[in-house]
Amino acid sequence: MKVRKKSAVAFVDEGFLKRLGEVVHEIRGDQSQRQFARTMQVSQSTVQQWENGRNVPSLENLEKIARLKGMLVEDFIAYLYGRSHGPTRTDIMARIGVMKAEDFGQILHIIGDRLAPPPEEKPPGKPKAKSKKTSAGKVRVPLTLELSKRTEMNSGG
Repeated sequence: MKVRKKSAVAFVDEGFLKRLGEVVHEIRGDQSQRQFARTMQVSQSTVQQWENGRNVPSLENLEKIARLKGMLVEDFIAYLYGRSHGPTRTDIMARIGVMKAEDFGQILHIIGDRLAPPPEEKPPGKPKAKSKKTSAGKVRVPLTLELSKRTEMNSGG
């Protein structure tokens, strides 16, 4: 007895397929379908099918598309089903409010790394004499360690 594999397209509505096509077209930007296909590691015809609503990406490719859109895959899928437009500021604040201090510290590090200016590039030319001073000057203390120290100080420990 042969088991017939059902298409994933049968489980989604027209709105899902339309939004998916719009998002793929949007994140593709000025790239051709072929260039975008190389980025996604799929064929050009697959990208064309996504944009025309004739095929649904695998979960792995939905994750890639969600990241390119700047969303978590769960929020992206909810958006495709028309249930949400991604997390709101209120949603994010609620999640932060119940977060463990160490997880929050990790998020602050990620934010700090995103906000940090890029390292300065030195113009080519005559090399400068080496000095004994370091250019950094400051030692970066892990934020989770810093938070735990503050917690100890505040609790009298």
